[in-house]
Amino acid sequence: MVRCAHISDLHFAKPSWKIHQFFSKRWIGNVNFYLRRRSQFCFENIQSLPLLFKQLGVSKVLITGDLTTTSDEKEFLMAQAFLQRLEEQGLLVFLLPGNHDQYTKADFSHKTYYRFFPSYFSESTCNLKDDGLTIVEIENKWSAIFLDTAIATPPLACHGFFSIELEKRLKQALKQIPKDHSILILNHFPLIYNEAPEKGLKRSEALCDLIKEFPRVNLYLHGHTHRHCIADLRQSDLPIILDSGSIIEKKTGSWNLIELHEKEFWVEGFKIINSKWQPTSRSYFKVNNV
Repeated sequence: MVRCAHISDLHFAKPSWKIHQFFSKRWIGNVNFYLRRRSQFCFENIQSLPLLFKQLGVSKVLITGDLTTTSDEKEFLMAQAFLQRLEEQGLLVFLLPGNHDQYTKADFSHKTYYRFFPSYFSESTCNLKDDGLTIVEIENKWSAIFLDTAIATPPLACHGFFSIELEKRLKQALKQIPKDHSILILNHFPLIYNEAPEKGLKRSEALCDLIKEFPRVNLYLHGHTHRHCIADLRQSDLPIILDSGSIIEKKTGSWNLIELHEKEFWVEGFKIINSKWQPTSRSYFKVNNV
């Protein structure tokens, strides 16, 4: 048995009003933070997590993006410090970028995120920075594929993009995972998003069709929406969908504890209640390992 904590959308923020920000999208993120998100976010929610994870027997932390608010270097340093606290508890951390980590065209083209969080997964022949995906062997015959579909977008958009090239690489990666392994796919963006198209994943239909070809994909983990959700889409030949929500939301902060066994897995939702993390649900699923 292996226990993983799935968290997302940390949104460390360090707003700046330096003149150069007005030549990029960054000023929109700073205005949004001051007018709306500053009152919604509670960074104290994060502080107790490293010790709590250790107490709950978590060995791996899976982060599905948006560690920062505007891809500012000071925000990346704050996120680095938090990851260091997790590692000091003996936790192994795996992560991928969200749209806020590729917030400006310059940060996207210069791959600023990867300067602070280099792709260090040694289990795979492909890496997140150069190939847009990487494979990590978790334990108990589970393997995880991390996808980077985050791109710099226009000022009022925040969508991701599942490119044709990434589709080909993902199909290749799915084929090379041992036949007796169950598979998790992790991405910042939802697999299915029926709201504003400028906020979803472009070419998500192609990703759904590809996943349907591989029934061993049992879990799809994502963030982005800030809404906690566990959805069983197996009747549609899709996996269990886990949206961890955001750990930073003052009233609705949430994350998922995932317990992986060889032939089954459990998902326990945690939410912030009266300023403390409390378990709110526990779901059991059998592995589909066809």
